[in-house]
Amino acid sequence: MNQAAPTFEQFAASRLVSDRNLITADWVDTLSAQLSVDPRRVLPHHDLLDHIPVVLARAADFLLVPDPEKLRAEQVVTDEMRDIARLRRGQGFGVQEIIREFDELARLLDAAALRWLDEYPGVPDPKCVGRVFGRLNRVPLLMGQITVGSVEEERNSLLRQLALAEEEERLRLSRELHDQMGQLVTALLLGLRTLQHGPTSAEQSATIAELEKLADRIAREVQQLALDLRPPALDTLGLPAALENLLHEWSARNGIETDLQSIGITGERFPAEVETTLYRVAQEGLTNVLKHARASHVSLLIERRGGTLSLILEDNGDGFELEEVLVAPDKARRLGLRGMRERVARLGGSLEIESSPGVGTCLFIRAPVPAGELATGAAQ
Repeated sequence: MNQAAPTFEQFAASRLVSDRNLITADWVDTLSAQLSVDPRRVLPHHDLLDHIPVVLARAADFLLVPDPEKLRAEQVVTDEMRDIARLRRGQGFGVQEIIREFDELARLLDAAALRWLDEYPGVPDPKCVGRVFGRLNRVPLLMGQITVGSVEEERNSLLRQLALAEEEERLRLSRELHDQMGQLVTALLLGLRTLQHGPTSAEQSATIAELEKLADRIAREVQQLALDLRPPALDTLGLPAALENLLHEWSARNGIETDLQSIGITGERFPAEVETTLYRVAQEGLTNVLKHARASHVSLLIERRGGTLSLILEDNGDGFELEEVLVAPDKARRLGLRGMRERVARLGGSLEIESSPGVGTCLFIRAPVPAGELATGAAQ
């Protein structure tokens, strides 16, 4: 009794299992020869050579499952790829490099599927052929997405640690400026005033008076520097109060009118990382207004709606073409905008910029605030 011929899906799955080590070897050789990638860097961990064939074997099962079970089969491939992604951590891979690697794997799988099509005994069902090619293309896409996600997760984790270290150093410097430098300048002022009340000539008195003014200016600037490094209100009173102080001092210093609105916030404290990030973004935004906008008025709105904390900073200044700024030779301004976006992205939030020449600029910042963390900022 003759056995029924296998479907093309069954034939391709069988060939993928038998060819998986060859495909892996071809992939590594191609990365080394054509893409100038050192395979020891692509495959820095010995176990990785064993993992890729395992994923391809999982992909063979993926070729056979009915459409209703496809998502569950994808999850099996995804779980296997997460193990590989963990092995690649700490190796310094770039996103473009990873995309290039898995594009090459997709090409090799396409070439293998064409070869299997030529070798298939019989006339394949076109629908089966379409499913095989579609799912084979899906496998490298999943592998690349997961690996890129893992690399981005590692990168964001490192950036968050750096941001935390930066804030801790800011706090230390702020305290030292306030406590040590502030005390020294105060002592200098007291000494000058003591001299002023002693027996001095008119010329000496004038010199001492000038030195008193200079020392008083140094004291104010040291105090302002300490506040800029780490405003006490951010730690003790929370984000709305810190922003109010920031706007008041910035307005008084620069002669630009400001107003602040707070909606949906009644004394809550938010996670420390969220409060610090939104404060720093507002601070950077005000710096940009002062440097570039020539504005006469700045508005700041902070609002909590559900699990989202939003900050809107708007000015009535010159405005600009966003795309032109992002590619402009003014590197500091370009990096400032990107730096703000990266800060917010590390929270899982977003920053949008709306601007046009002559109509001012508006920054929209949104950060997620899980309900269970609304009151944790003060504790942190």
